[in-house]
Amino acid sequence: MRKLTALVAGMTLAMTALPAAAGVVITQKQHVVNGANTRDAEQTISVQGNKQKMETERHTIITDLDKGVMYVIDPKAKSYFEIEFPPKGQMAAMMAASQSAAMNFKKAGTTREIAGYKCTDYNGGGHMMQGDYTVKECFSTAAPGAKEFSAFEKNMAEKLKRAGAGPTSSGEIPGGMPLATDSTMKMGHVSMPGMAPEQAAKINEMMAKRPPVVITQMVEKIESKKLADADFEVPAGFTKKELPAGPGMGAMKMAPGNMKMAPAAGASPAAH
Repeated sequence: MRKLTALVAGMTLAMTALPAAAGVVITQKQHVVNGANTRDAEQTISVQGNKQKMETERHTIITDLDKGVMYVIDPKAKSYFEIEFPPKGQMAAMMAASQSAAMNFKKAGTTREIAGYKCTDYNGGGHMMQGDYTVKECFSTAAPGAKEFSAFEKNMAEKLKRAGAGPTSSGEIPGGMPLATDSTMKMGHVSMPGMAPEQAAKINEMMAKRPPVVITQMVEKIESKKLADADFEVPAGFTKKELPAGPGMGAMKMAPGNMKMAPAAGASPAAH
């Protein structure tokens, strides 16, 4: 009996001595070239367990896979949209269309060191609702929080797939955390649920004349730390708004390269 009591006490002590699951905060720089226009931006991605927060200068997007909800927040207007996750109906159709082809990544045969961590280059490409794109991403399994980040991405992708809002092909995304992303998007071939064929034809004709959008993203800093529950909640006092209906409701886009969500931000299909 004494041995059993001592064993239970030892196990309890060991469990209480374990550190709480830490989150990861990733700071990225982004450079967008759209014809003669360029734009530089910074974003922060925080992940802990089944929660993710993405912050740009314009929007904050919080995804809580346990609650099955996504919040698109406008900090300046102190307002937000609430979206069911995985989405259903028209939103699910839009997301499925934007991810009609998975990346089918292949190793590029090169490695880099970014923010002090080694990563391996992969080449990919596919078709989104906005057009065709190619991408090179450098994935690291050694960076702090890489395992947690990858687990969230895969969990999110699986939920989208089960809801019919994920990619229709079986391409796999490499494990780890992308430290650098270089993507080129040729706009065109727009096909949105509910859009009239003649309207889509006019947009496609206009898009075909535009130069490709080139986006470069690079991680500058990675912090592994315990994040508070409040970090993944809508701030107090913010006003809830109804999500616009119809094709224009795309307050979000899928970013080329992986399953990250991003707010629409001008020329960039990956404002994250």
